[in-house]
Amino acid sequence: MEIQFKMDEKKRGSFFIEQGGRQIAELEFQVKENLLNAYHTGVRPELEGQGIAARLFDRMVSFAREKGYKVIPACSYILVKFRRHPDAYDDIWHRMEDEASGEACGIRPKDN
Repeated sequence: MEIQFKMDEKKRGSFFIEQGGRQIAELEFQVKENLLNAYHTGVRPELEGQGIAARLFDRMVSFAREKGYKVIPACSYILVKFRRHPDAYDDIWHRMEDEASGEACGIRPKDN
């Protein structure tokens, strides 16, 4: 399964996997300045538990490091991964006083 990438002119993007002509997994984000807001990760239910979300997460982490982005972990999955291994992601974790709780997973940011 190959991880693909796309980003539009509003800097909304995703890492995704297609299989049999349909998308089976995605990690969606939006970039503003040097911040990458990772707000949704999803895998088709029948494919859960196979490490697919982890592969998307790892690709997002590599991308953030390559580009020098800090990551806002608005998605609950990403927030849990950061919290489990804070030292591993300290270089990219954008921490705020009112840090995202992860409860917003699946909600796209509003257009500005």
